[in-house]
Amino acid sequence: MIEFRIPEKDAQSVLGPDDGTVLGGSVRKIELAATDDRVALVRGAEAAYRARGDCFFTSWNITRHYSNSELDDAELLQLLFTRTFEPAGAECGTRYSESEACPKCGAGDSQIGFLRLDLRRLPKRAAIARSIADEWVVNQSLGEALVDAGLSGFALRPVLHRNAPLESVDLTTVPSGRRLLEAADEEGIDHGSWEFWVWINRTENDALFEGALAEAEGLSRSTSPPKNLPVWHQLEITAPPVPVAQPTRYGTTVFDEDPEGSYRCPLGHVAGLNLLSEIHVLRTNAPETDFAVTRELDGRRVGLLRPAPRLLVSQRARAVLDEHSFKGYRLEVAHLIGNR
Repeated sequence: MIEFRIPEKDAQSVLGPDDGTVLGGSVRKIELAATDDRVALVRGAEAAYRARGDCFFTSWNITRHYSNSELDDAELLQLLFTRTFEPAGAECGTRYSESEACPKCGAGDSQIGFLRLDLRRLPKRAAIARSIADEWVVNQSLGEALVDAGLSGFALRPVLHRNAPLESVDLTTVPSGRRLLEAADEEGIDHGSWEFWVWINRTENDALFEGALAEAEGLSRSTSPPKNLPVWHQLEITAPPVPVAQPTRYGTTVFDEDPEGSYRCPLGHVAGLNLLSEIHVLRTNAPETDFAVTRELDGRRVGLLRPAPRLLVSQRARAVLDEHSFKGYRLEVAHLIGNR
């Protein structure tokens, strides 16, 4: 399904009076199946407007709907975020280095230290979300579910509140912290692992962790972050990136595949401004982990916005998400093609 937003004065010249919904009296919203004859009308109008340096529609969006059996049969899935939040990390004190960023497309800047966000602004009814700068986060409940299921291809890093005074607390320096470390040892949790930061925020460890924070040097009423903040973790994909294959399509708009390559990185990082199709991957390149990302990025570097890869997940990951009815995402079929 393709949703278009068209200025009402322009929509009247192409669409019927009952086509779509007029929003605020000035913009027509219409959602059409890709096979609908009216898509050709919109395409023709857009071409005519472009010829004179204008645009017929102001925005567009593609949504694909699947039956349960289609999702069940998929060998690979793309996870799309349905919850986006701001401010982004850079606005909350997260540090980035652009020393290794691509000079052509801006991709490849690296995060320094932990992700800092305004934890009060993250979605309350979602378990997974992305910032406007494509920083990916999961809440504590989803983090625990991913760890408990033994899924692979990812790591979870702490997300700090924007005013948090410390990157971390030395738990060895306070009694409650030492008791926490002993409990971790008893469960075989490595203190230096990312799994430790999920474990330490489990409900059964709340009392000791809060005690350790209260006992730690440097925390005071004036510098401590607000109480009762939600716990979130940054989702980092550790699996090797997966190259996409034809017929995966990128382009500027739903009708423009950007044949001139205006938004493609000449060094190969960014494949286009927008992903237009389902993702296809050669079977020989299929990920062997439950989480992976595409090697190709889409988007562009503008202010806080940056090109980003697409997130791929396995049926095992889907089962965990479905079992707990987590919110904040939708799934599309990704296709494995060819022979091994």
